[in-house]
Amino acid sequence: MEKLTIKLTDIRQSFGAKEVLAIKELSAYENDRIGIIGGNGQGKSTLLKIIHGDLRPEGTVQRETEFNYFPQIAEVNEFFNVDELDWELVGQFAIPKNEVQTLSGGEISKFRLAQVLSVYQMGLLLDEPTTHLDQTSVKKLVEELRYYYGTLLFVSHDRYFLNQLANKIWEVQDGTVIEYEGNYDDYKQQKELEEIEHEHAVENYLQEKKHLETAIAKKKEQAAKASKVSSKKKQQSIRPDRLSSSKQKDTVQKSMQKSAKSMEARLSKLQEVTPNQKATKIVFPTPKSVEIHNKFPIRGENLKLNAGDKVLLKQTDFQFGLGKKIAITGENGSGKTTLLDYIVNDKKGVVLSPKVVFSVYRQMDYKLFGEDTILSFLMKLTEYPESLVRSILHNLGFMQLELSKPLSGLSGGEATRLSIALLFTSHDPYFVKEIADEVYMIKKEQLQAVSKENI
Repeated sequence: MEKLTIKLTDIRQSFGAKEVLAIKELSAYENDRIGIIGGNGQGKSTLLKIIHGDLRPEGTVQRETEFNYFPQIAEVNEFFNVDELDWELVGQFAIPKNEVQTLSGGEISKFRLAQVLSVYQMGLLLDEPTTHLDQTSVKKLVEELRYYYGTLLFVSHDRYFLNQLANKIWEVQDGTVIEYEGNYDDYKQQKELEEIEHEHAVENYLQEKKHLETAIAKKKEQAAKASKVSSKKKQQSIRPDRLSSSKQKDTVQKSMQKSAKSMEARLSKLQEVTPNQKATKIVFPTPKSVEIHNKFPIRGENLKLNAGDKVLLKQTDFQFGLGKKIAITGENGSGKTTLLDYIVNDKKGVVLSPKVVFSVYRQMDYKLFGEDTILSFLMKLTEYPESLVRSILHNLGFMQLELSKPLSGLSGGEATRLSIALLFTSHDPYFVKEIADEVYMIKKEQLQAVSKENI
């Protein structure tokens, strides 16, 4: 018999006026490997916090084991679990033995993961553990977790990570959690079948609705014609042998009216099936003040890149085309963020078009603190009018009530949506293939153009 590790019953969790989660019943058992997915702000991180005990919602939380927890947003504490730290794991993750403050974003993530994984519990909660990790590190984390024999629950957008580890998927959407058997690919197949069935249901509903509306209109038209004929006959002198014919027309008219009312009743009881909403493509208008006509507005000429005594890039030339989406990839610590800092700050070896203006989303920018609201935060950083900012926020999934939410209360995904970058780096191969026009990799102290098919 499966051993229960966590059970949630009649859970309700709200933040202000917004109800984030409303779960009737949800359980996990020993040896479950559950990937938790869903849109930003849907409640994935909130669900982990409830399971860990950081939040106390309405309802019942039956916790049968202790859970280790890797939060998505946290400051690194180099003394956490210092006596139990698994130095072999630290070595496998290739974490430099430097001061913590000198580590890159990916190296900090790996250090925090090593701290959590060094102490074994029968429950393990991971919130976006692959954020900032290169593909080599993701694969090492997967191999480490293959030997974990407890209850593993993890939030992730990384398809490879989900496919390698999950045997169940929890989809968090509109406050509810739906469980699917299998990994992410299995989930996608089930969702595609659900979508096909839903499309058929929508088509059947629309056809039935149209059929009833047409039939009702026809019956009403026939009844109206019969009524006119009957009224006309009544106004005329009717011979006795024609009286029965007039009465028959009255009967036909009433029958048609009754039939129309019956169909109207069927129409009112017809359960409406609406098409699933499609994701809205967001277009950010370019202000006239920053329109650029240079074919290659960002170039590198004999650029050298160092971090202290470490050489990251030798003499390198590159040119980034106007309107192109450029992905810069490479292993943790290879110099991706440093290269972007060089470009943004127009350092030696970088040649920028005079009209280049950068909007920057940095690797750790989702760690937002303070009591500024979402709206006031953006209005301080934009030249767009408030009406357009509100519209953009709405398209990004922020409801009107949420615009007064403080930065300190945002999830990692919500915070990420507040910043838009013109340049980006990514370790997610799917993201790179879908978004980037051109891909460059920092490898062996060189910036090399690579095919998207080879990443």
